[in-house]
Amino acid sequence: MKKLMQSLRLQFALFSHFFNSYISLINGVWRISRLSKPVITIFGGSKMEQNNYYAQQAHALGTLLVDKGMSVITGGGPGIMEAANCGAYASSVRPSGIRSIGIEVTGLQTEKINRCADKTIVVEQFAIRKWLLIHYAAAFVVFPGGFGTLDELFEVATLIETGFLEQTPIILFGKDYWQTIIDWQLEARKLGLIEERHLKLFYITDDYNDTCKYITDFIETHKETVL
Repeated sequence: MKKLMQSLRLQFALFSHFFNSYISLINGVWRISRLSKPVITIFGGSKMEQNNYYAQQAHALGTLLVDKGMSVITGGGPGIMEAANCGAYASSVRPSGIRSIGIEVTGLQTEKINRCADKTIVVEQFAIRKWLLIHYAAAFVVFPGGFGTLDELFEVATLIETGFLEQTPIILFGKDYWQTIIDWQLEARKLGLIEERHLKLFYITDDYNDTCKYITDFIETHKETVL
């Protein structure tokens, strides 16, 4: 009987975990689906101070994207994420509806929810956050960050490489910071580990105006899939 009760408790805990995860996913899907398209996902380090150059550029980019009629989603934390959400909030173009969302993970003690997202979605798992950040984006802008940012970057790249995600712009913001990634691509190509077409997977820049233009040019030629 004791083993049976332990088994039932375990099964109930698993069911509760998956049920809560499913509910948080559905809630996230519903909220993001209400955003004005196209939706741009911005990744970047949570430890970046707001007076840092990259945070200032993320703020300016968030403002410009909303000025141009786009919506912004981030991981909902501080640093680059907060800068991008604050930039979106600061836009002088404030149409009705939500234009900026942050997606936070339950129990993530190392990240405080940022103060600028129009709406915050709280999900149960990192995997759900990444799924929501990835599958609604018309483009990805990746600012300097640590392990989490690299995880997000390479998941997007892998999904595109394997055909599970349509070809989508990945903009690496910060030429000096991301140069080692470009060098790695070239070395991997020499060894036959990636294909020639994968050398064009990333676009690297230091300018938020250039970033926005690259995105709008892509959207203009892919309206049928991103709008």
